[in-house]
Amino acid sequence: AYRRSFRVTEASYLIERLVQNAAYEIGMDPAEFRSKNFIKADQFPYLSPTGFVYDSGDYERAMRLAMEMIGYDEIQAEKEQARKEGRLVGIGMASFTEVVGAGHGEEYDILGLKMFDSAELRVHPTGKAILKLGVRSQGQGHETTFAQIVAEELGIPAGDVKVVEGDTDNTPYGLGTYASRSTPVAGAATAVIARKLRDKAKKIAAHLLEASEDDLEWEPGKFSVAGDPDSSVTIQDVAFAAYTNPPPDIEAGLEGVNYYDPPNMTYPFGTYIVIVDVDPGTGQW
Repeated sequence: AYRRSFRVTEASYLIERLVQNAAYEIGMDPAEFRSKNFIKADQFPYLSPTGFVYDSGDYERAMRLAMEMIGYDEIQAEKEQARKEGRLVGIGMASFTEVVGAGHGEEYDILGLKMFDSAELRVHPTGKAILKLGVRSQGQGHETTFAQIVAEELGIPAGDVKVVEGDTDNTPYGLGTYASRSTPVAGAATAVIARKLRDKAKKIAAHLLEASEDDLEWEPGKFSVAGDPDSSVTIQDVAFAAYTNPPPDIEAGLEGVNYYDPPNMTYPFGTYIVIVDVDPGTGQW
């Protein structure tokens, strides 16, 4: 489950119990009650009464998808029949949103340090890459997530991306892993530096293909001349050339570092639904 840590679980429980009980109080289906009270998708970005700006969301769509997956209408009918037979069947539903990805430097800091995070990326002459991060995995699977970001942006296979964390002598300065911030902040830093390297790679590709940058098209892992797909170079070709045959006006190498200060926090959301069948004789479920 996404929900984690103290404070978040308790707050969500309180809110959802209030919503559920309010629906029961007025005799409305809890899903329909939520639907009437959700912030609507076209209201984003949404300024909350407490001053937070929710960047995006589609709460009703998430709830409807969960209802569809579990067969909500069918379960409701089954629930009523089960109760007539003396069985206790119930449906539990909870929707949530949470503020994560702390946090933009204008408003958040730790002892004056802005809450940016960092990524250093180098593509070797072999076309393989090493990514160094300012955050540290605690079991979240950073090695997979961040390698996939590089793969998405540069077309280098994720298996060819080595991820290095937790060595402050060799990794860029960062603010660490907490508050669900690693991917929104360090992941964004990774994407930004990968795009900067792709921009440089495009200049080198134009040099290799003796073409204008404006005439080049990009697909993951390859630059090609528009209208002539056979005239192309791979990102591995470009990486090798970056160290052996760079354009005269471009610095050799294909590496860089980015410190990313997010413009806002992020607000993930979702809906959980569970079905519980309790034996009235034993209390077992």
